Amino acid sequence: MSDIIHLLPDSVANQIAAGEVVQRPASVVKELLENAIDAGATDITIKIVDAGRTLIQITDNGDGMSETDVRMAFERHATSKIRNAEDIFAITSMGFRGEALASIAAVSHVEVKTRRPDDDCGTRLVIKASEVESQEPVSCAVGTSFIVKNLFFNIPARRKFLKTNQTEQKFIFNEIYQIALAHCGVSFTIYTDENLFAKYPETNLKQRIGAIFGRKLETQLLPIEGQTSIVAIHGFVGTPETAKKHSYLQYLFVNQRFFRQKNFQAAIMRAYQNLITAKDYPPFFVFFDINPAHIDVNIHPTKTEIKFVEEYNVVQLLEATVKHSLGKNNVVPSLDFSDETNYSDLFATAAGRDVKLPSLDINPHYNPFESSPKSTSAGSGIGGKSSFSMPHKQSTQNWEQLFDAAPRQAAIPIQQTFRSALNNEEHSQQETGMCMQIQKKYILTQGKTGLMLIDIKRAHSRILYEKFLAQLQCTKQLTQRTIVPIRIETTAHEMSVLQEILPQLAELGFEIEHFGNTTFVIHGTPADVEAVQVEGIIHQCIAEYEEGKAVNVHERIALALAKSAALYRNPTMQPDEMQIFIAQLFQCSEHNLSADGKRAVVLLDYAEIFKKFNS
Repeated sequence: MSDIIHLLPDSVANQIAAGEVVQRPASVVKELLENAIDAGATDITIKIVDAGRTLIQITDNGDGMSETDVRMAFERHATSKIRNAEDIFAITSMGFRGEALASIAAVSHVEVKTRRPDDDCGTRLVIKASEVESQEPVSCAVGTSFIVKNLFFNIPARRKFLKTNQTEQKFIFNEIYQIALAHCGVSFTIYTDENLFAKYPETNLKQRIGAIFGRKLETQLLPIEGQTSIVAIHGFVGTPETAKKHSYLQYLFVNQRFFRQKNFQAAIMRAYQNLITAKDYPPFFVFFDINPAHIDVNIHPTKTEIKFVEEYNVVQLLEATVKHSLGKNNVVPSLDFSDETNYSDLFATAAGRDVKLPSLDINPHYNPFESSPKSTSAGSGIGGKSSFSMPHKQSTQNWEQLFDAAPRQAAIPIQQTFRSALNNEEHSQQETGMCMQIQKKYILTQGKTGLMLIDIKRAHSRILYEKFLAQLQCTKQLTQRTIVPIRIETTAHEMSVLQEILPQLAELGFEIEHFGNTTFVIHGTPADVEAVQVEGIIHQCIAEYEEGKAVNVHERIALALAKSAALYRNPTMQPDEMQIFIAQLFQCSEHNLSADGKRAVVLLDYAEIFKKFNS
């Protein structure tokens, strides 16, 4: 019987390794950027075409490589970072395993041009699917230029599982932002599909954060700083007002290496306790400087998880440092006794003057329910000295004539809508049913089989979702002009997403103009959106759109806008407003669920209620 164990060919072994190292185009960008940083580059240019599927080019002005080194760099486990096992626990560079270039070359077409400062000419190397096609001298600038084309051309199954260009670009930008934040002394220029996307010059950390995520955030950052014999902590955290519904703007770095650690994130969240809601996430950019011997960066394939020797102590220091910064910058409410104002002057009286006690005169004949209050000899005002009288209630007959001149969509009368919508067997409301608001969050109303408890925010998101979806599928809606144009600042990534969805937002009634760079100006909004809320709604809409699970663009836009524009300030509603609100909800096709599928209506069955009192 013949032997069955054999060695894999290098090309196959490299493809298997590539499955772990090169998960998507963003993985290639990450590995090449880390190599450029390790080579001492101070200026890096990034070019992305077709979200990395067609082309990824990283050009730097680093040290470059010799003719022999550039060939050796594509061999498996070839590295200049470590020599022995002990070096693994003293790593200060970004990459060290020596698998990245071999894995990238196994699943793409790679072209490299590189030259060292002391060399007269450089080297050009072309590799296709781990096979070297050519290597020759070439005239090129000092540094290295990597060109990766046709990623996963020889693994169609892997290429098929890539997401949309928008999603893949999002992952690419995340990797770029992590490198750019950790190395503010390096300038970055980014091109997408031959267009200049962003340019980040050499600067300090706070300005780099503002350049990437917006100048508004830059003005709302609080510095943090703490140091012990174990670790030094520095960076910035956002004020409670900057907290968002997502955790995109949370960055942790150790020795300029990005990492994720739930314990550290939880410590920062504890520092914000009672300052933000449980569902909000404050932005933070925290850097740890620690002896490499006290951490292990080799416990995760992508090196995004790091093990700390003194993790408990580091977490405690982190929480205390953030709390100190919040208190130092008066974010935590406190009493201030430093005001030199002499408040005793407010109660001073002239010498010898009697203090007159205040008095309150009441008109016992005043009836607020009379359309024309009775006059008395003392007058109808408070204290009998005012000539104020209640105006006669104007007739509300023929009020429809007021709107004859204004264009409007055909609508079912609200009384008819309300009664017909609630005649459902399970969710019908009696004609004389009551409505009551509970804690400004819920509406309690009476039905045939029980009491209905309605979550106002979730129900409103359902109403808006179906309305926006219907509007997107028909003609453009009316726009209410803003008194003053509203200017909003976006990040470079938000700008690309907003430009993509501008046509759909225009169909909904938004009038948004690109004002240059990452600035937009809003001239009009739909009738359902208040002008004072529009900036926050647009930012949240962008985030919700990116997270949208629906494939249909109209559904994603409607869902994103409905979730961001739904009532979130717990309004006080009058009984007639609650009835109209309920009628609108039960006109929806899925009135039991919110726009994102959460329960919006709970039925408390009468039988269950009676049973509780009989037990």
